Amino acid sequence: MELKVTDFKLPQELERYKTAVKEFVQTELYPMAEEIEDRKRVPPRLRPMLVKAGLLSLRFPREYGCPGLTFSQYWPILAEVAKSHGTIRMFVHGQNGNWLMLYRHGTEQQKKRYLPLWAKGDEWTCFALTEPGTGTGTDIKTTATRDGDVYRLNGSKHLITFADIASIFFVVAYTGDRSLRAKGTSMILVEPGTPGFTMEPQKEMMGIKGCYHGVLRFKDCAVPVTNLVGEEGEGLDIALRTFLDISRLSIAVSALGATERLLELSAKYALERVTFGKPIAERQAVQQMLADMATDIYATRCMIADCAARYDAGERIAVEASICKLFAIEMTRRVSDLALIIHGGLGCSREFPVERIYRDLRELWFEEGTPTVQRLLIGRDVLGRPVRSIGK
Repeated sequence: MELKVTDFKLPQELERYKTAVKEFVQTELYPMAEEIEDRKRVPPRLRPMLVKAGLLSLRFPREYGCPGLTFSQYWPILAEVAKSHGTIRMFVHGQNGNWLMLYRHGTEQQKKRYLPLWAKGDEWTCFALTEPGTGTGTDIKTTATRDGDVYRLNGSKHLITFADIASIFFVVAYTGDRSLRAKGTSMILVEPGTPGFTMEPQKEMMGIKGCYHGVLRFKDCAVPVTNLVGEEGEGLDIALRTFLDISRLSIAVSALGATERLLELSAKYALERVTFGKPIAERQAVQQMLADMATDIYATRCMIADCAARYDAGERIAVEASICKLFAIEMTRRVSDLALIIHGGLGCSREFPVERIYRDLRELWFEEGTPTVQRLLIGRDVLGRPVRSIGK
């Protein structure tokens, strides 16, 4: 499947693309899910397939030869991809989000160097904020001390997704007075292979098999001052407003797609599974479970559509994105539990995709902030307090 940018000029052509993506997911990506689970790594052919299908550059601007989709146009495609496998979803989610930090805040030299390659899918980006021993925000401990024309980075990051294939890392570190807290936090581009920068794999995760998570370590790692993104002190705000807000909304979309798949599988199983001479779909208890699943999913879809429209209109969505993520991950718990109950004991086996999807969904709870972090941000807004950063 390969479509040109001009195919997206009219709504009906975008709809044809969405139909093609749905077929691509069902015929090409569904079968790959078991291969990823068996090997615990991504098949080498996956990334070229996603590039050829146009899925890694949907939101890149037209000036780079890409579709330049609005988020409202993009999220139904991400939801469809999320029905396949958690690792595949992370490829599409990540590559369609990280670029915006550099596009909006990078220098002309930085954008000229990296953005054309990212748009083609030739290079990969990683966002490095989370640290061991701290929260994910103003209490980070990694430092970047100015030394002439370089910053010297010291500290560590962990749970960094796809760190093994990244050609550049967006590293958030303190560059100023620690007492300034968020005001002293900056974003710096670091390339793998830079002296003083080492990486090791995280231990195997419960879900999203095949997705490498790295532990990054910096010891007097010298990075050119020209690798600073934006201005000193803007790092956390760039991360939050340019990337994390829309990434949280994308996580809600990912939860939506995966739970829609669970509903499809549960309805199919209920029609096929026979006990006491009739399909369990005829039992009111099972019908009520399916109804509860459908209701939760519909509510999530409506929230996402509203938040996406606000984002496309230029509104700030910090609180709305947290609401979407919080509701979506709580919804995944309810829906996946019901899917498992409907499938019975076999749902715990690899005979059905429910077992894998159940595990993959749990990792969404922690991407871009835990449920408690989302509640903190939402609660502060309700109380009329400013929502600026995580953990402040």
